[in-house]
Amino acid sequence: MGTDHDQRRAGIGRALAHVPSGLFILTAGRGPQATGMLASWVCQCGFEPPALTVALRRGRPIEDLIRREGVFCLAILDDSSRSLLAHFARGFEAGEPAFTGIATAQSHDGIPYPVAAHAHLQCRLLGCADWSDHVVCGAEVIGGDGRLELSPLVHVRKNGFSY
Repeated sequence: MGTDHDQRRAGIGRALAHVPSGLFILTAGRGPQATGMLASWVCQCGFEPPALTVALRRGRPIEDLIRREGVFCLAILDDSSRSLLAHFARGFEAGEPAFTGIATAQSHDGIPYPVAAHAHLQCRLLGCADWSDHVVCGAEVIGGDGRLELSPLVHVRKNGFSY
């Protein structure tokens, strides 16, 4: 693992940094179990039925909740909802209140999501695949709404090897 490897890795990191992603608040659970986290690796992956994928770093408490309950919400952020970034950035431990001071609405399944976001999607889990240091979950979009006049936040990393 010498200089060649280090140079290749640095080049990969610079290139990966240019892959843009959105900024989302992923929420799951109901009542006192409800939680949320900042997510950026989300991609639409189907039209009929509408579907998306979301990647979660392995070991996040929200992963168990999503697998167990089979539903989650995804709130799509815009410029006016930037304040949610800091609140949800680190994620929350199991049982730790995630929505203190945050105005929320609930999906048809009772999952809270922040109303400050300009759009939200209600999703039903289709399955998860372990991948690298992340788990990729695929889901059918079964509900949602949004305001087309607002533009979603887009994130470009400084380094392709870290958030």
